[in-house]
Amino acid sequence: MEEARYVQHPRYKALILRRTFPQLQEIIDRCQQWYPQVSISANYKATEHRWHFPSGAIIQLGHMQHENDKYRYHGQEIHRCGFDELTMFTESQYLFMHSRVRSTVPEIPTQILSTTNPGNIGHMWVKGRFVDVSNPKKPYIDPITGQSRVFIPAKVTDNPTLVENDPLYIQRLEALPEVEKLRLLHGVWDVFEGQVFTELSQRVHGCDDFPIPPEWTHWMTFDWGYARPWCALWFAEDFDGVIYLYREKYGMKGDDPNLGVRQTNTEICREIVDIEREKMKYRVADPACWSPTKIKGSNQVHGPSFVEDAGKERLYFMKADNDRIRGKQQIHQRLMLDEEDRPQFVIFKSCKNWWREFQNLYEDPKNPEDCDTDQPDEGYDCTRYSLLSRPLAPKKRVVIPPGSFTAERNKYIRAKEYAKRYGISMAAAYARIR
Repeated sequence: MEEARYVQHPRYKALILRRTFPQLQEIIDRCQQWYPQVSISANYKATEHRWHFPSGAIIQLGHMQHENDKYRYHGQEIHRCGFDELTMFTESQYLFMHSRVRSTVPEIPTQILSTTNPGNIGHMWVKGRFVDVSNPKKPYIDPITGQSRVFIPAKVTDNPTLVENDPLYIQRLEALPEVEKLRLLHGVWDVFEGQVFTELSQRVHGCDDFPIPPEWTHWMTFDWGYARPWCALWFAEDFDGVIYLYREKYGMKGDDPNLGVRQTNTEICREIVDIEREKMKYRVADPACWSPTKIKGSNQVHGPSFVEDAGKERLYFMKADNDRIRGKQQIHQRLMLDEEDRPQFVIFKSCKNWWREFQNLYEDPKNPEDCDTDQPDEGYDCTRYSLLSRPLAPKKRVVIPPGSFTAERNKYIRAKEYAKRYGISMAAAYARIR
């Protein structure tokens, strides 16, 4: 309805977007219900997916299933653009439409209006663009563009009609799994449906930077990238077997986690050499780093592999275990708390790119046991390689032989506690305990 605000103006043009055409059907149905009430003569042309109003105004319904579908709107002048379920879109699709929203009509102001729930592929960039930059309902002025944007949270209780007509709806939301309940009932953006490492907490697993003792075991893991970012992470293990991630380096352009810096192998290696200030016990790299560069469409070798170039810079690597499922399970096991409520994996708070990536990793919809590979996951891959190089072995169960001194002593202590607790004799306690 907001998109229909200026339909009385003959030059007004608006656009409402969903990610796929099947998702757009709900918008089509609602428009057919409401737009005739705005103007009896409003006419929907299904072949064009456009609403035509008597004044000449147009509201178009569109979708962007594929990344390049955004170019369908190239050259258009759109006064108001609406994104429904914004987190289903990529950031580049959203930003491209900013160039289409313009006005040569002074009386029609431009605006982009979006609605969404937490989750989906765009969760990270939407949260960073709207939720994290300012307090709710407080406009934020972009220092580069001068444009304002604001996040207006809404909960189910803000819809009194729904609550009155269906009073049990809130109870049904209360019965959802914890993550879905936080997201849909309380509007929490720190968790979302499909989030991989829900147990990860900066309060529990994060720590302030401190000098890593040189006697601890140090190693580094590497994931190569050119057009996409490359990543190097540095780890250390203390004498209790706790692993610390204490340094990161993402070869990305600016703050864009999808854009690499396009460095050569030699440039990457020399940057790593400049960063390392301690002796590494070993280094681990993606198995693909052993593959020589080949000419596309043939088997002709175009250049040396990454490890060959790295060797010339005195950087030597072991081939990583690339088992995705076992690697993911190692991360889960390390994040779990032990008997003393301590994690086996701790991350320096200064590793901000790692934290941003991990807190927004989502599951592969086709295989919930794995992470979706279409998202930024360079740090995730490096972490898998690292923990699989030093896997957390299951603790051995100590079996005390029956009749031994230790077994009889333990039985005596349990019997003594049992007799004291229930006020019975030691003989009766001995008969009752195992």
